[in-house]
Parts: sequence; structure tokens; C-alpha cells
Amino acid sequence: MSKSLYFLFALSIILMTCYADNSNKSATCAPSNCGKVSIGYPFWRRSNTMVGVVCGYPDFGLECSEGHAIITLPSDTYYVEEINYDQHSITLVDIDILNQACPRAQHNVSLHNLPLSFSSLDLNLNFYFNCSSYPSSVDPIGCFLKNSHDTNQSYVFSTGMDYGYDEWLMQCEEHVVVTVLQDEIESGDLITGFGAAMKKGFVLDWRRAEDCAECEQSGGYCGFNQTTKQSRCICRDGRTFAKSCNKGTLALAC
Repeated sequence: MSKSLYFLFALSIILMTCYADNSNKSATCAPSNCGKVSIGYPFWRRSNTMVGVVCGYPDFGLECSEGHAIITLPSDTYYVEEINYDQHSITLVDIDILNQACPRAQHNVSLHNLPLSFSSLDLNLNFYFNCSSYPSSVDPIGCFLKNSHDTNQSYVFSTGMDYGYDEWLMQCEEHVVVTVLQDEIESGDLITGFGAAMKKGFVLDWRRAEDCAECEQSGGYCGFNQTTKQSRCICRDGRTFAKSCNKGTLALAC
């Protein structure tokens, strides 16, 4: 076979593959339901493994387990209670604390470099656990006491109210910051009300991912190839480009 014929044959195979891949882009970007949560762009459902190109941000994949949408952040996994696509916000609840009568915060919420930020609706609570020394004027968290002979105590403060921060760090074994909704904390009821507030979750706002700006501004959906991990711009007509629907090279390497 001549080189020219071989090239045409190879090109036809690539184009046929890309056509098949592009033909289901609209289905890939279509939302799906997991319980009460509608999973749509820029989020995507991880169970959709048959599709080579995912429509959404790489770190916004959601699992669906027993009717619960679940997202994995750098710090832990969380139930997704609600996604507000108009407000670009997502409400999360720490899975670990839901079945605890007296929720014990195990970790801070870490977002690292994800296109997420804490909402203005949120409030940070500072927990200090197993403190060996403490002022008598501050009330401890009663439900953490194992018995009446415990000498170490645990405390919770809203951000800015833990005066003597450095002293608390030295006297306590662990410091954990937990994010809750401001409206769930009533004035003067923090010690008894933090548990219910934690079970209501907190809100994160998402912003446009930097490497998706050009694609989204052109009217496309940002995506990526699950095999090659290369970014893709999925256009409304089903075609896939490297960066933008307005210009650029057609993504033949589907």
C-alpha cells in the first residue's frame, strides 16, 4: 500500500472514531438525577464510564450511592445536599458525622486548588479538643465528656471569639476548623447547637476553571478525555475541539 493510500485509510479510521465519539456529546452533557440532586455541568456522574470524553470539570465528578450524590474533596467525602446552578453553589454535608449524636469534627475542609470557595453564607467554628488547661469562665462541650473524672475538656468558638488563640493551641491536643451555615447557629446556643448545624452542612461557590475560560466563553462545555486526561471543548453542535468552539484544531485524538 502506498504512503498516500495508507494515510487516507488511517485518517478515515480516525474520523470515523471521532464521529462516533462526537455523536453522543449531547447525551454526555445532559443532566442526570441522583436522588433529589440533579447532576449537570460542570458536575458529572462518575458511573458514566462508557463515555470517553467527560463533559465537566475533572474534579467535579460525583458518585451516586443509594440515592445520595457524593463528592470527594482533598480532605474527605461529602454528601451533596443541593446544587444551585443559578447561584453557582453546592451544599455539602460531612458523611462521617451524620450518625453521631455528638458530632466530632475530624478534619478541616480542604479545597486545595479546586475552583471552589467558601460562601458568604458560611461560618467557621473552631474546635479545641482535649485541653489540659482552660479558663473557668468558658463553658466546655458537655457531650464530649466520657465520665465525671475527665480532667481534659473540649471547646468550640465561632471565628474571632477564641481569644488567646496561641494559648489554646498550646494547651489543647487538637484544633479543627469546621464550616457550617451561619443561619443554623443561634446566638448563645453554640455549645448545644453545633451538632445540628454540622448536620445541615455548608455551602461552597464554584467559579470558572481557568483552563475552561476560552471554551466556555465560546459557548462550549469544558470536558476532558478520561483516558488521556487531555482537556476538550465540547461544542453545542457535537463537535469537539482542543480549546474553543470559535477557533482551534478539531480534536481528532478523541
